[in-house]
Amino acid sequence: MKIYFKTVGCRVNQVETQSLAEKFSALGHQTADGINDADLLIINTCTVTERADRDGLSFIRKAAASNPKARLVVTGCLATLNPKKILEFAPAASLFPNKDKEAIPYMLSGRAPEPDFFSVRKFSGRTRAFIKLQDGCDLGCGYCLVPRARNDIKSKSSAAAVNEIQNLSACGFREIVLCGTRLGMYKCAGTGLGLAGLMKEIFKLDGDFRLRFSSLEPMEISEGLLEILKTGAGRFCDYFHLPLQSGSDETLKAMGRPYDTAAYFEKLRLLRKHFKEPGLFADVIVGYPGETEAQFGETMAFIRKCGLAGLHIFSFSKRPDTPAYALKAVSPTLAKERSARLRGLDKELRAAFSASMCGRTLKTLTLKNKDGFALGLASNFLNVAFDGALKSGIFVNARITGAAGGTCAGEAVQ
Repeated sequence: MKIYFKTVGCRVNQVETQSLAEKFSALGHQTADGINDADLLIINTCTVTERADRDGLSFIRKAAASNPKARLVVTGCLATLNPKKILEFAPAASLFPNKDKEAIPYMLSGRAPEPDFFSVRKFSGRTRAFIKLQDGCDLGCGYCLVPRARNDIKSKSSAAAVNEIQNLSACGFREIVLCGTRLGMYKCAGTGLGLAGLMKEIFKLDGDFRLRFSSLEPMEISEGLLEILKTGAGRFCDYFHLPLQSGSDETLKAMGRPYDTAAYFEKLRLLRKHFKEPGLFADVIVGYPGETEAQFGETMAFIRKCGLAGLHIFSFSKRPDTPAYALKAVSPTLAKERSARLRGLDKELRAAFSASMCGRTLKTLTLKNKDGFALGLASNFLNVAFDGALKSGIFVNARITGAAGGTCAGEAVQ
């Protein structure tokens, strides 16, 4: 059987799809190059925003129309929370909620499930590999559906995680990104080992590879965790993605976020205490219901105060069955204007961070060659361009010679 896979959404979804593909391959099936070549179509959906819904439903409709003979299987967060909507677009689709996702290859092949928490042995088409350590969230933020779509909080065993990383390193992956719905809640069943303890075990491994966190909630940053991460030296990337969402305490409270700006700023201070000039990035939501111009101004000012390296900007998206759904949203025109102002600030931050690296030497992973340049990723998440081609998937010490926007010019040195 030939199978076509489509993923909408987050890194966790991408890891899960990769794992499903590997499981189907182990059962004797092949991956199809396109929709029309497939006997089975598997769509892994997201529902964190209205756009994610639209993207998933649009692809479902396209797939059903393009290859009506293929069996259509839909899984993921949209399939978990809104199966009726999917069936409006594809009445013949088979739906599997998140709790049954990992069993799909076995259920469709008539085999007993062999769950392994979505382990992967490779990551097709990528220089960097991603692994899933944790699933589930119970924060209950006013805008978010994730605690309903992924409400079973669980973690991969430490032994399985260490083995998976060792295998990926042996396969040649030089950077491995550790992912989770709420990565900081990692806790190994049976042993009680937390994220700090797991990292201590991983750092004992041999091999030429480095580790990066996908993201951490700010309240999950602790002195103890940072002390362990610092011992990783060149093995751990000096990069942290800490969702902020707003720089206004009133808005944070309305969102149900479990911190204020003072607590967030203190976490940044801790990070800078343990890592010299780390890459610090944040998510920000624009146009949350009730956000005033003054509160948005507080967000802009606080972000500047934080000295972040860059932003990931999202417009508020009304999601059914969340506390914010019934609230009056900021007008689309105003939300769009505020998003543009934040994008302008993001460009400033990225340019300033890149320029601050001039003269430094950064350990950089080469990713690809394009238009006569080699492109790489530094440990602090800066993009580095080298004049001329370099072998992909290797570490290079890059002396930063210049910066343009969010990209640095690098010279490979010994």
